[in-house]
Amino acid sequence: MSILYVDLRSLVKFNHKNRTPFLIGLVVGFTICNFVYFPTYFPTTYLGERRPRPPSYATMYNIIADPAKPLEPFNNTDPLSGYVNVLKDKAPFKRHCSVCALVSTSGHVLNYMAGEEIDQAECVIRMNHAPVDGFEKHVGTRTTVRVATHKNFEEAWRQITHIISTENLSNVFVWGPDRTMRTDGKGKTYNYLLSLAKASTDVEFYMLTPERMRYSHQLFDNETGLPRRPESDIYLSTGWFTMVLATEMCDQIKVYGMSNGDNCRDPNAYPAAYHYFHHFLDFQGRRKECDEYNRMENMKTGAHRFFAEKKVFGRWSKYHNITFHFPTWTPEE
Repeated sequence: MSILYVDLRSLVKFNHKNRTPFLIGLVVGFTICNFVYFPTYFPTTYLGERRPRPPSYATMYNIIADPAKPLEPFNNTDPLSGYVNVLKDKAPFKRHCSVCALVSTSGHVLNYMAGEEIDQAECVIRMNHAPVDGFEKHVGTRTTVRVATHKNFEEAWRQITHIISTENLSNVFVWGPDRTMRTDGKGKTYNYLLSLAKASTDVEFYMLTPERMRYSHQLFDNETGLPRRPESDIYLSTGWFTMVLATEMCDQIKVYGMSNGDNCRDPNAYPAAYHYFHHFLDFQGRRKECDEYNRMENMKTGAHRFFAEKKVFGRWSKYHNITFHFPTWTPEE
């Protein structure tokens, strides 16, 4: 890049009439150089390599397709297909429940004593390594299904295995990419699950087939209206996989402790912890739900899109029997 050098002493000799157009030209020239050599985010193509910008909170809300429509099933005749037992000689998942309580991991649950109500549901669904011990009055005592990310078995091995061994748990679902769930001996998470499944007599371990994983990602694309993205751009949350499973196995879904995200626009809203079980820990306890949601929205790659997921859940509730409790909210019309 050439550097434009101007002898300022020569400018002094210019009279006002000659100097004005010269200075205007100088400003325009530097503006063009900056445009060409230092590209930034523009809404249309420019002279430079375009870099993707993550959708903002408002954009994500506006591009979600309308009108609302029923959730398109993975398989019309067998909606629960694609959830297979880690032990290949065992049957795939086929559980059906009339009423399910889906318990969020959010700190919102600490504001309510919903434990007894949650335990009254036929099936109780929990996520990742969210514990019951010490929080019974808020989240109940029973667990029928636990849905966990592959990262739980890589980063929170001690916590998740303790929960599995101590709870009256019957079914554990683990989702993850093929690289860690492959069954040829090279899948790190699958190998963990296989060892647990062989050692457990009263817990069944399930995983998602590659086709089921692709369906989950395509479903997000279809529901949000987002263009197809690189696999590393947006990470679906465990909440996404859990809600999809719930719509397939439950006639009625009562969701506890899940906000719709509107509270993150209210400066006076209760500052809920990102996870209720980290509320009292020095490090994780400083993570607030809205801070984490907004941080993810500002990340270009490798992030969840919590606001968009909540918007979709609200839309699904118009066609599926889904209600939101503690906090209570209804989807926008």
